[in-house]
Amino acid sequence: MQINALEQKNRLILGLGETGLSVARYLSKNNQPFKVMDTRQQAPGSDELAMLDAEALIPWSGEQMLGYDQLVVSPGIAVTQPDVAKAQDYGVDIAGDIELFAQANQLPVIAITGSNGKSTVTELVGVLLEASGLKALVGGNIGVPALDLLTESSDEAVVVLELSSFQLETTYSLKPAAATILNISEDHLDRYMDYKAYVEAKQRIFEHAETIIENSEDELTQPSNTSAKRLSFGFSASSDWQVDSKAGELRRGGQLVLKLNELTLQGAHNALNVAAAFALLEATGVVINEAVINSAKKYSGMPHRSQLVAVKNEVAYINDSKATNVGATVAAINSFAPEYGQKIILIAGGDAKGADLSSLKVSIEEHAKKVICFGKDGATIAALGKDKSLMVSGLEEAVEQAVASSEAGDCVLLSPACASWDMFKNYIERGEQFEQLVEAL
Repeated sequence: MQINALEQKNRLILGLGETGLSVARYLSKNNQPFKVMDTRQQAPGSDELAMLDAEALIPWSGEQMLGYDQLVVSPGIAVTQPDVAKAQDYGVDIAGDIELFAQANQLPVIAITGSNGKSTVTELVGVLLEASGLKALVGGNIGVPALDLLTESSDEAVVVLELSSFQLETTYSLKPAAATILNISEDHLDRYMDYKAYVEAKQRIFEHAETIIENSEDELTQPSNTSAKRLSFGFSASSDWQVDSKAGELRRGGQLVLKLNELTLQGAHNALNVAAAFALLEATGVVINEAVINSAKKYSGMPHRSQLVAVKNEVAYINDSKATNVGATVAAINSFAPEYGQKIILIAGGDAKGADLSSLKVSIEEHAKKVICFGKDGATIAALGKDKSLMVSGLEEAVEQAVASSEAGDCVLLSPACASWDMFKNYIERGEQFEQLVEAL
C-alpha cells in the first residue's frame, strides 16, 4: 500500500490502550517524536509502549499539553474534557487515530457508523468484498486499529472502517468512496451534551463522502446539504435496496435479489443490514454477482447480536446482548414480532447511560408476553409494562423466570437496551453467561 508522508509534528497521545498503542507504533515507525499521557496508574499496553520508548509514558498534566503541536486523542477521552478543551482553545491541534489514517491512506474506503448494526455490516462488507475477488482490510472501531491497516500491502484492496461517534469527533479529512449511517437512536448521552450533539458527531462521516448510503426510514441518516451521490436502503418501495418483509424479498430497483428465508441471519433488521452492505458495495463499484449474493446468504453474523442460542422444549432462546441502547432493543423486538407475534419474553436491563427508555413502551405493549428486568435501570423498563413485568436480582434468575413463563412457540429474547457495566465486564460476558444458562437447561 502506498502511504502519504506524515507531517512532522511534536505529538502527545492521550489515552493508551489498543488505539493509543496503534498510534504509538505508527509514529515510532515514522520516526516522529511523541509522548503518551494516561490517567490510569497501570495503563493497558504500557509494557509494549516501553519497548517502543521506555520514556514515552508521562504523568497526566493539562499544563504540559499546551506545549505540543497536536493531541492525538483516544476515543475513550471526550474532546470536551477540560484539559483537552483548554489545549484546543490555546491553539493545539486535536486529532484522532482515524484522522492520522485518513492523511496517510490512498486506498478506497467504505465508512460505516450507526447506533446499531455497524459491526455486523462492517464484517459483512468485508466478507462480500472477498467473495467478489477483492482484498478487504477491515478495522477501525472493530478488530484491527485503522493505523495498523496501513502496514498491509495490497493494490487490489478496499478499506472497510467501522467508526464510532467518538472517533468521528476527531476526524476531519477522511474521504470515503461510500459512507453510511445505518440508523440513529439515543445512545452515549452520558458523553454528549444532548441528542443533537450525538447526531452531529455521527453525521461527520458524510463530510467528504463520494456516495452516501441512507436509511429510507430514518431522516437523521439523510444529510440535508450534500453534493454527494446517494443510494438508499429500507422497507419502503422507494428504497434503491428494498427489504419487503411481507413478500419476504430483498430487491434492487424492483428486481428480486434474494428471498429473505435464504439468509442465515435472523430477523428483519438483519435483512436491512444485508441491504445496506449491498448498497455500500454498489457505491464502491463492486458487481453484486452470484458469488457475492451466496456469500451474503451464508453469513451467520457476529456473536451476541440476535443469535439463536438454542431451541429447548420448542422455545427459542436468542442472545442479543450487544443491544446496549433502546433503539437496538426496539429493532430486535420488532424484527422478531412477525415470526413470534405476542410470544416474546424479553429480558432487559442494565445501565441505560442516561438515555430515555420510554420508546420501548409501544414494542413491549404490542409484542411482549412478559418482560423480565434486572440491573441499575431495570425498574425503569419494568414500569413501561407494569402488568407484564417482573424485577429479578440478575441474569440467572431472569432465565429461570423466563423458563417458568414460557410455552411451546415462545421466544426468550435477551436484548437489554442497556450497557452491562453495572453487573458485567462487558456485553460479551453478559451474552456468554446467558448462553451458558440456556445450554444448562
